[in-house]
Amino acid sequence: MSLKKISRARFIKIKYLILFTLFCFILLMPLKNSHAVKSTCDFQHKECFTEAGYPACYQKIDIQKYYQFIDEQKLEMAESIINDENKCVKLTGNEKAFLQDKSGGFVKFGIRGRNVTFWAKREALFAR
Repeated sequence: MSLKKISRARFIKIKYLILFTLFCFILLMPLKNSHAVKSTCDFQHKECFTEAGYPACYQKIDIQKYYQFIDEQKLEMAESIINDENKCVKLTGNEKAFLQDKSGGFVKFGIRGRNVTFWAKREALFAR
């Protein structure tokens, strides 16, 4: 009879342990993914951030030409635009940015700590 009591007590402990584990998993799962969610930066967001690897140019015409050359498969001409430090830079990512204008799939923005503005594709900025 004591063997049945021990196995029943153990069963109850395991049952509550499983329920507690599931509860913690369900409770903590949204917290784990909440930092990875990115949305498109818009005027409603006070804080936007740059996405690493995207080109950003000082003049809108330069970023438009860059993507035009990419679409036309003129990769050497596209590279010459973004490699010119007087025209464009590559974004390093996670820099705080302030949206100033948007037009035709492009955004004009400033980066905290810099006295210049840039134009880039909308995907180059995200909000958390």
